[in-house]
Amino acid sequence: MKNRFKLIRPLAFFFTLCMVVSCNEDFVEEPVDTTGVTDQLIFSTRANAQTFVNGILSNYKGQYGSVDAGGIYAMYFARAVKGNDIIQDFNWYTFDYGHENREPNFRRTNFTWDFNYENVNFANTLIAGVNNSSGLNAETKKEFVAKGKFFRGLHLFELALEFAPNLNNDPSLERIPIYTAPTSLATVGGNPPVAMSEVYAQVIQDLEDAVADLPDSRIGKSFLNKAVAQAVLTRVYAVTQNNWQRVSELASAAYGGNASQAVQSTNWGNGFGDMQDQEWLWGLFQNGSDETNFFWGHAAPMMDHLTLSYNASYFDPDFVDEFSATDVRNTFVDIYGVSATTPWREYVSTKYAFTFSTDIPILRKSEMVLFDAEAQYHLGNLPAARNLLFALQSARDPNATMSNNSGQALLNEILLERKKEFYGEFGPQWFDAKRYNLPINRNDIHRISIDIPANSNLFFLKIPEDEIDLNENYTGFDNI
Repeated sequence: MKNRFKLIRPLAFFFTLCMVVSCNEDFVEEPVDTTGVTDQLIFSTRANAQTFVNGILSNYKGQYGSVDAGGIYAMYFARAVKGNDIIQDFNWYTFDYGHENREPNFRRTNFTWDFNYENVNFANTLIAGVNNSSGLNAETKKEFVAKGKFFRGLHLFELALEFAPNLNNDPSLERIPIYTAPTSLATVGGNPPVAMSEVYAQVIQDLEDAVADLPDSRIGKSFLNKAVAQAVLTRVYAVTQNNWQRVSELASAAYGGNASQAVQSTNWGNGFGDMQDQEWLWGLFQNGSDETNFFWGHAAPMMDHLTLSYNASYFDPDFVDEFSATDVRNTFVDIYGVSATTPWREYVSTKYAFTFSTDIPILRKSEMVLFDAEAQYHLGNLPAARNLLFALQSARDPNATMSNNSGQALLNEILLERKKEFYGEFGPQWFDAKRYNLPINRNDIHRISIDIPANSNLFFLKIPEDEIDLNENYTGFDNI
């Protein structure tokens, strides 16, 4: 039986990519005669190989079947609304907000599976094409294989986060398959799900290889380099929690080693949409026309209530109370004056100013500084953990004072700082609750006041129904 993957054959994908316009990158012209073109030609030059990579990156801000099922931004914002800081209106992402969007035939489940495995296949196509190329020299091959391994490691990691419970609860649990070679519509069957320990071993190997072989330089912040791979691998080790020294090394390398300098940002108070800010590590460029996903579902059109957009996200007053009046991240205002009749609509945020040229953050240096602080905490270096935490706190609030917490209270303060720094971006509370086996509790002000117990099945999605039906290796699978 044919595998479920909705995969585009590499040749067709390449010619689609040749039509994509990217910031700061010149593309090869599409050949007039496209008959008989082979993978050898697609990966015959560095420019062609980069075109393939650019297309994968363009896919990250894609427009798929609906507003809440687009590129990587949609997956991240779906996680963001699962916490207790955002209150999502009756709008896009409302089922994610209610923790209802996990059944095997639902849009969230199908999109998340398809998007990530599609990019795994593109990564495998890139790796195979580059390795088999007779036109690329050894150094170019090493660099582009590293890019392929980065993409594969990243998307296997996202699949592991989305479709399995906490890794450390049961590393032997089998939920998702691994693919390390290209597949096509002609591929028969499907790979079997493997133990989550094997999935993470593949993720770590791919990303460690990418860290080793990616260059420091890049064309612009929408492209890959060593620091981007280091940052993603930092997230992975923060989930496995078995090598905090490596977390610190990777995080420090990604933010540049100087925490106080790394966290400096001009985005706060200025619409949070400029990827040229030195604090951003990796983002999705938008130029307002051909490089833009317009009204689709990243945070800006959901959160900005001062511009015509979805105006759908509100904020829990208890979360708002965590910010001092002098914290630049305190962007919360009551513009509707409806708190008495509809308490959950009291606060909106001006963090984002939505325009068609609003860039989309994926990774920021401040996250790496906080991961370094978290690693120092686990390594027993509490003064270093406090200093790293204060580097961020003092950059955001001139009246901040250094923490004197220790033990669980210090870890809790670091995790709270992650919520305060990254609200609306990638779902830090969902990510942290999952990896630390914590609950997500909401107060009665929330439109949907649901409490998610630690280790609840609501922390992961069910395997898509089509995959169960079409992949013979899921026979008898318990799809919880």
